[in-house]
Amino acid sequence: MRGRLLVSISSIFSDTRAAVDSMIQELDREAIPVSLLVAPHIDGNWHLAKDADTRAWLREQQDAGRPLILNGFDQAVQGRRAEFASLEAHEARLRLAGATRQMDKLGFSTTIFAPPRWRLSPGTLEVAPTFGFTLVASTRGLHNLTNGSFEQCRNLSVGEGFGAAKWWRRNVIRAAQRGADRGNTIRLSVSGRNLEEKKVARDFLQAALVARDNGAEPSSYGA
Repeated sequence: MRGRLLVSISSIFSDTRAAVDSMIQELDREAIPVSLLVAPHIDGNWHLAKDADTRAWLREQQDAGRPLILNGFDQAVQGRRAEFASLEAHEARLRLAGATRQMDKLGFSTTIFAPPRWRLSPGTLEVAPTFGFTLVASTRGLHNLTNGSFEQCRNLSVGEGFGAAKWWRRNVIRAAQRGADRGNTIRLSVSGRNLEEKKVARDFLQAALVARDNGAEPSSYGA
């Protein structure tokens, strides 16, 4: 049985958009779908509401059929605690309310949620259905909120609080190959910040190609 290949990119804002767009084009050429992790605020300085160019670019991506995944309310810089990693239900509800309200106002509604660095607290998962989410992705796997099922499939991340050094990238490539060989679902994600480094972009693309060429079926979180 073939597993799936799910590829996503995070930290998409004015400074990283060009590198992200370049990777998307590379993946398009290989017929590998990509899902985009977006947040209304990044690092406390960048605001999607104030960046018309990025909003226009995201609309183009939506029109091209790329799923958008809400990636928190205020996606923090590396080194800070992941936003939804330990929140109780009440605080998670407040942050999700703020995030969905702002994204809806900008025309970017989505039914998929993934917390920054994929770190999900039980309280966040508890309140997620309240906001119309049908799928929540975490470090452990995929929570289908429509039927209550859970698919265990860990995420292989480059950057955004995870490694990006050469040895880490090699491990990601090897893990993608092993998982695909076993028929597992392979989840690969990369930070747009790290895609600005050509070696990182090259190795991330290789991980996706290795997974596909070893049997993983390219798909998207929207599917």
